[in-house]
Amino acid sequence: MQTAVRHGPGLAVLPCYLGDSDPELMRLTDPLPELAFPLWPLTHPDLRRVSRIRVFTQDIGEYIRQRLG
Repeated sequence: MQTAVRHGPGLAVLPCYLGDSDPELMRLTDPLPELAFPLWPLTHPDLRRVSRIRVFTQDIGEYIRQRLG
């Protein structure tokens, strides 16, 4: 949808992280609360203690908390 809207006349409901990061698109309304949902990052139980997976989940979690704050 993002590509279609960028290359032709039209409107689309996009996640903020897609629309806001695209300089060719313009937000027309505030985010729609009825489309908000919690994010649950999942990891296979065998990988939870792998250092790189643990670091990634901590970093991405902190990034999301700062952005959605």
